[in-house]
Amino acid sequence: MKKFKIIFLIAMMFSINYNYVYAIDNKVKTSQTDKVTSASDDNNFNITSKNVVLYNLNDNNVLYEKNASDSVSIASLTKIMTTIVAIENIKDLNKEIVITSEVFQGIEDYSKAGFNIGDKVTIKDLLYGIMLPSGADAVNATILATGKSKAEFIKLMNDKVADLGLKNTKFDNAIGMDSKDNYSSAMDVAKILEYALKNETFKQIYTTRKYTVPTTKLTMHSTLVTYAKSADTSNIKGAKSGFTDGAGLCLASIAEIKDVNYLLIVLGANKLVKSNAVNDSLEIYNYYAKNYEYKNIITKNQVLKTLPVKWGVKDKYKVISDKDVKAYLKNTVKIEDLSYDYKGVKEITYKNKKGDKLGTMTVSYDGKQLATYNIYLKENLKFYHPLIYTVMGISIVLMILSIIKIKQNTSSKLKKKYK
Repeated sequence: MKKFKIIFLIAMMFSINYNYVYAIDNKVKTSQTDKVTSASDDNNFNITSKNVVLYNLNDNNVLYEKNASDSVSIASLTKIMTTIVAIENIKDLNKEIVITSEVFQGIEDYSKAGFNIGDKVTIKDLLYGIMLPSGADAVNATILATGKSKAEFIKLMNDKVADLGLKNTKFDNAIGMDSKDNYSSAMDVAKILEYALKNETFKQIYTTRKYTVPTTKLTMHSTLVTYAKSADTSNIKGAKSGFTDGAGLCLASIAEIKDVNYLLIVLGANKLVKSNAVNDSLEIYNYYAKNYEYKNIITKNQVLKTLPVKWGVKDKYKVISDKDVKAYLKNTVKIEDLSYDYKGVKEITYKNKKGDKLGTMTVSYDGKQLATYNIYLKENLKFYHPLIYTVMGISIVLMILSIIKIKQNTSSKLKKKYK
């Protein structure tokens, strides 16, 4: 038994010193982030809005929310859906129509764009009338232009709700009248607006503050201007307001501040002050602009992880980032406050080829994931091939056994000879 132990140790020592090198070569894959998020804030703003959601559109992440999934009346924010559905279902937006008395039926108590019976306007003019002054007359005229009944048009709106997968939204009118069957949530309105903004025609209308109808010279202004009064809204690039007794004051807006793009929905602001929805929006925007910034959470050439290499010429492999990764964080957050969690292979072997994904590095702050960074093998690694060790070890063992056997046979023959 002792002989075999000695033989095995000799074989292993011999094989480890054998200088056969096995090289791995394949295509490089660049490390990349699958997901970058921003740390949300639990700040309690001094606002009257009951339902709020704020998105960072750069990363498409929620920064702040308050009762954001509650189904509530949304007043004229309904018209965001009305407008995008009209755009998608009317082929020629430059088609000219004549305003008739039918346009004004049933909207006596609702805001109007200012069209008159007999006016010749295009459908695009009507869409500006819906979005800027929030005209119910423009809504009715647009529905008539589609050739569909109000019920058929509302069905198109609800079909879009289903297409977008919205769970807290339903429409039973295209104007935004208070009704138990006309509701949405701050989160759903944000999704509707985000979807609508992908349409260039909608985006052009939504981001306009003043529009003049060429044929009638009717000039329409965004209600943002009306509601804002003297407040500075220069950072707000587009907005749609809404108000009913049931919904309170509402505003769906987008803003750009310090190269960060935001989308903000505020619902149910106190109606006693006409500018409350705008003031609430400005307070939220200004807070994030002042207190948040993009920070490098992974820097280029940063060593993220050191992995052992089994049978490698080099016994360790350093995972080095190939680019900066940023996250939108409170400006008081320090890099040392972040946590880094690696999940993946425990060691690199000859089976891992250049370009293989080794694992992921997750960066978190205060329990919230900020980024997931994919880690790939990015260089030619050289290995002492384990198969060579095995073959050499077995060969040496067999050779030593043969020598022992020969010696034993020789010894046996000599003993017989001299007996």
